[in-house]
Amino acid sequence: MAWKQGSIAGLPPPPPPRRFSRGIICALLASFGAASPAWAQTEAETEANKTEEEAEAITLDAVVVTGTRYTSEVSVGGKEPLRPREIPQSVSVITKERIEDQGLTTLSDALRQVPGVVVTPVDATQGQYYSRGYQLNASYDGVSAPGIFSGWQQLDLAIYDQVEVLRGPNGLLQGPAGQDFGGTVNLARKRGQKKFAASGSVSAGSWNNYNTTADVGGPLNADGSLRARVVASVTDREYFYDATDTKKWLGYATLEWDVTPATSFSIALARQEDDTDAPFSGLPAHGASPYGLLDVSRSTNVVADWGEYQWETQDLFAEATHRFNDDWKAVIKFNQREQDLYINDGYPGSGVTASQTLNYYRRRVANRYESDALDIYVSGAFSLWGRKHQTTLGYNESEVRTSYKSVYNYAATGIPFGRPDLVQKFDAPYVQSGASETSQSGFYGQIRLRVLDPLTLIAGARSSNYRSRNRPNNLFTNPPVAWETNDDKVKGEVTPYGGLVFDVNREISLYASYADVFIPQAYQKVGGGFLEPRVGKQYEIGGKGEFFDGKLTASLAIFNLRDKNRPIYDSTDGTNYYYLNAGEVESKGWEMEVTGSPAPGWDVSASYSRLDTKYLDDAANKGLPYVAWFPKHIFRLWGVHRFANGFSAGLGVNAASEQISGTAGSGRTRSQSGYAVADAFLSYRINKNFTAQLNVNNIFDKTYYAKLGALASGNFYGEPRNFLLTLRATY
Repeated sequence: MAWKQGSIAGLPPPPPPRRFSRGIICALLASFGAASPAWAQTEAETEANKTEEEAEAITLDAVVVTGTRYTSEVSVGGKEPLRPREIPQSVSVITKERIEDQGLTTLSDALRQVPGVVVTPVDATQGQYYSRGYQLNASYDGVSAPGIFSGWQQLDLAIYDQVEVLRGPNGLLQGPAGQDFGGTVNLARKRGQKKFAASGSVSAGSWNNYNTTADVGGPLNADGSLRARVVASVTDREYFYDATDTKKWLGYATLEWDVTPATSFSIALARQEDDTDAPFSGLPAHGASPYGLLDVSRSTNVVADWGEYQWETQDLFAEATHRFNDDWKAVIKFNQREQDLYINDGYPGSGVTASQTLNYYRRRVANRYESDALDIYVSGAFSLWGRKHQTTLGYNESEVRTSYKSVYNYAATGIPFGRPDLVQKFDAPYVQSGASETSQSGFYGQIRLRVLDPLTLIAGARSSNYRSRNRPNNLFTNPPVAWETNDDKVKGEVTPYGGLVFDVNREISLYASYADVFIPQAYQKVGGGFLEPRVGKQYEIGGKGEFFDGKLTASLAIFNLRDKNRPIYDSTDGTNYYYLNAGEVESKGWEMEVTGSPAPGWDVSASYSRLDTKYLDDAANKGLPYVAWFPKHIFRLWGVHRFANGFSAGLGVNAASEQISGTAGSGRTRSQSGYAVADAFLSYRINKNFTAQLNVNNIFDKTYYAKLGALASGNFYGEPRNFLLTLRATY
């Protein structure tokens, strides 16, 4: 049996949650001070504060005029920060200011605001992320994290400064292991600060959704060469569907040290623990005629209420930088992640029958993910032909180890729909297990040549090595299955990349790019051996602009992506344990985005994406859509106006066209027509330290499905109308 990459390992009983010292929290609260209510001030105090309040209003207006709240440089297109206009691919960023304005707390929340990105819930604790019909890939501060977006929970946004997204293949810097064609999400973590700063927030929302966050940082010595920052977040929440409850905490600490003016070090540790009861995994659909989605209350939860998920995630970051001069530097980065998931639940394993019953799966699973990633590079500028050019040369490697232990029982049959309480609790010893190891390494290089004053040529290539091996049932066979029975290797595979950026004038650039794709596949074929690698290519052309002195950015992209040798089950032996390569598919479309500050007091983001996919070469599906569940049209709009009196108001819309799930022509598809959801927010800056904010999501209470899943489960209603009230403090 070929065991798919992404399965995972044994988990000991979770230790008690670690808590931050109460002293840290108390010190933070004390630093904010206690502001007297306005009605308790004397007339003299009110008059004395007028000048300060007027100055604050002027300062607020001035901040807006400088206007980069929603725009920023990004490093997702290379190793060094660049303006999006300099990158010949589609790039977007969700800044920390926008995260605060929209009340975003998770990566899923943030990616729902990115042009052309679709977020599909997996359960109450995590989601999966897609662009251009394919999964997105992950990197943390530019260091690739293979496979971590496929079935694994992410850390909350409290520890990140911004979320950067490059859409389309990024194999030059990512490497082949665990990747897909959709693009890359780079999460830029918070750093130590040379000036002391503290912030915190408390929020309360619909369905008993409570969160407290604190963020404190500053210098540890007189000259600021040693800096620290600590972030803590605690969440206790329920959901719009019944029974599910989550208790989660996140802690983060980082230390930055400038050893000399030329050399600096950074180290950081993050840990998140999540205990979710009755974890919702979506609704089933009709398993008999009419085979469609259920028409039930959005609060319906069909999972057994004794179920639980326990997540433990720990990340370690380390970095060293040496600057040789103003133009050249060398950087070493190391990331390590350890993640455990314990599952004990009962969920539908069939669609709803004609007699309105369900069959349930019951399981107990312990999964483990471990990764180590190293990235070393040298970057700098050089002069040639009277112009300055940039180059980056580097090497990176990573190893991912996943393993699992499990036991499944399918005996809970004929349960009446709506009576998950009849599913008995499941507790049995593990009987199955498996493990995998995937390692990759490679040298990469990229050069940015200023061929002419308005023309930049970007060229690069990567030489990749890859190895994957699997070991099914390694704990429960005697002797254990040897690693060498399943082994897949690639050596020296070259992946090219090229692009052009032409500056039409100071505000507008045109670009074109080509990206090659190569993904090894650790899937066995009937008779032995592994599938041929997936290969593909993307062509993209477009234009980008920067207006109002860079405060407003705009982009338009047209792309065509080809994908060959996808894996599908080979049922010739009747087991579904083996795979074969399947034809070619096409993903093409166009995207546009406008983001930034078009006028004093305004911040906006508007985007539209169009996607068409089809099978070009497939015996059974030629000419049909490749991903019918992915909306052909996605429109997103968000705008905020900041008034001089301290008030801010915002309004936004997320809209998507028709979605279809299931096998075309089978008569058993599930679909929903297009929909639009509107959100709004209102905030008031009470004084220089405190801001109150109200977010209202789905203000017209639109009923829609956020995900169309399978017959048995995975069909998720979108959130009904909900409210979140936040009090934010800064110092």
